[in-house]
Amino acid sequence: MFQKMTTQADKPDNPEKLKLLRSENKFWTMFQLSPVGMAIVDGETGDFLEVNNAVLKSVGYTKDEFLNLSYWDITPQEYEEQELQQIKDLKNIGSFGPNQKEYIRKDGTRYPISISGVALTDINERKIALGIIEDISERKAYEKELEELALYDPLTNLPNRRLLFDRLYQVRIQSKREKNIFAVLILDLDKFKQVNDMLGHSIGDELLKEVAQRIQNEVHRKTDTVARLGGDEFIVLLQLIKNKQDAILIAKKICNTLANSFYIEGNTINISTSIGIALFPEHGNDDKTLIMNADKALYQVKNANRNNIKLYENEG
Repeated sequence: MFQKMTTQADKPDNPEKLKLLRSENKFWTMFQLSPVGMAIVDGETGDFLEVNNAVLKSVGYTKDEFLNLSYWDITPQEYEEQELQQIKDLKNIGSFGPNQKEYIRKDGTRYPISISGVALTDINERKIALGIIEDISERKAYEKELEELALYDPLTNLPNRRLLFDRLYQVRIQSKREKNIFAVLILDLDKFKQVNDMLGHSIGDELLKEVAQRIQNEVHRKTDTVARLGGDEFIVLLQLIKNKQDAILIAKKICNTLANSFYIEGNTINISTSIGIALFPEHGNDDKTLIMNADKALYQVKNANRNNIKLYENEG
């Protein structure tokens, strides 16, 4: 098996050999025409012996170029342990996979694959392996899109409530372990309902996008998080601050930037924001308490003059 196909003139008269030839020809037809990638490698060296067009289309090599490579040439180094395990599985149980990894294209970029293999022996008793190699780039892109839909607000592209609380949990655990301070800022836009009522929800949505961008512009560090809880309510998670003044300074900057006029589709829009602040661990040792206390401080501002910030004060 896996020899060059015999011509019509070379066909044997022996019925068993003819049956084998037909089977081999059928295999090669399926191999070449399969939309799923297939490759045959030398079981000892890892050199490619044969490859179909589906693989070549993904990797960007010509067939001649590809057959001068081994799977080590197109496998990133971090997958070496997985590759060695696949070789062991071929020797011990005759197959492996399906496993996920990456291949390196001719241009140096990578793409994700799902790969399975089965150990075979050709007619010369050489050990070979048939690999089934599926390019899963589209599947991975779709999975990423679904993940983003689950974790990010579709309007502003900010982390949503689910991702925020996951990050809050991680920050709290780290801060508790390292005895650090962090702050939770809850923002609520003043006069936002009037914008929706007077100019419509489409203008309101554009305003929320610009508000999100302005907040992000004031929160520069990668360790911090700006999230949208829903409606016109946002949360800022400030990690690794030195003291309460760090949080107050950022809150004031956000207040100032949102007090500047917005210009949307020919409309000049003026709003402001109210911000409540809670600090870990001074104002709470758990996520629920921190959010609740920041929220209490927020509504003290909302019930007063708005367009201001307030640090939570421990009751009693």
